Amino acid sequence: MNKSQLSSQQKFLIFNLFLLTFVLGTSEFAIVGLLNEIGTNLDISIATVGALVTGFALAFAIGTPILTALLSSFNKYPIMLILISFFIFGNVISALSDTYVVLFLSRILTAIAEGVIVAYTLNIGTNEKIPEEKKGFALSVIFSGFTFSSVIGVPLGTYIGQVYGWHMTFWTTSMLGVIALIISIRILPKNIDGVKNSIKNQIGLLVHPQFILAFFIPALS
Repeated sequence: MNKSQLSSQQKFLIFNLFLLTFVLGTSEFAIVGLLNEIGTNLDISIATVGALVTGFALAFAIGTPILTALLSSFNKYPIMLILISFFIFGNVISALSDTYVVLFLSRILTAIAEGVIVAYTLNIGTNEKIPEEKKGFALSVIFSGFTFSSVIGVPLGTYIGQVYGWHMTFWTTSMLGVIALIISIRILPKNIDGVKNSIKNQIGLLVHPQFILAFFIPALS
C-alpha cells in the first residue's frame, strides 16, 4: 500500500473521532434550542437557563488547559475512555436532573470532560500513525463533526426535546456517547504516550498573540 494512503484502520479511526466530535457538538449546543422547555419545566427564567450555556463555556475554557496539563504525561488511550465515560455520566445526570442546581453541575462536568476530549482528539488525529500528507484531511474530517452536529444533531436534539421533553435529548446524547465509547474501545490507538506539559505553559497560551488572533476569528464570525 502507498504510504500516502490511509489504511482501513486509519479510516475507522478518523470516523471514530468524527463521531466523537459530532456527539460532543450535539450535546453542547442542543440545549440552546431548549431554553424555553427547561425554563418552563423547572419554573425559572430564560436568563437563568441561559447561564447553563455560559457556565458550560467557562468550564470548558478554564478546565480544559488545566486538566490537559495534569493528564499530559499519561497514556492517552485509557484517559480517553475515562473522559468519554465522564461525558456519558454528565449527560445521564442531566437527563435525570429535576432541579436547576443538579443540571448546572452536570453541565460543568460535561464541559470539562468534553474540553479535554477535544484536545486529545486533535492529538490523536495528528499522531504518527496518520501519513503526514493526510493529516490535514484527517483533521478536516474529524472536526467537521461539529459542523454536522450544528446542521443535523442540534435540530434533531431540539426536536426530540420539544416533542418528548428536554430530558430525552440528554438521554439521546448519552446513548450516542455509549456508542462512541464502544467504538473507541476497539479503534483508538492503545500506545499513544503522553508528553509532560505544565499548567503554566497551557495557561500561557491564553496571552499568546497568535492564540488571541485565532480566537477572534470564530468570535467575530
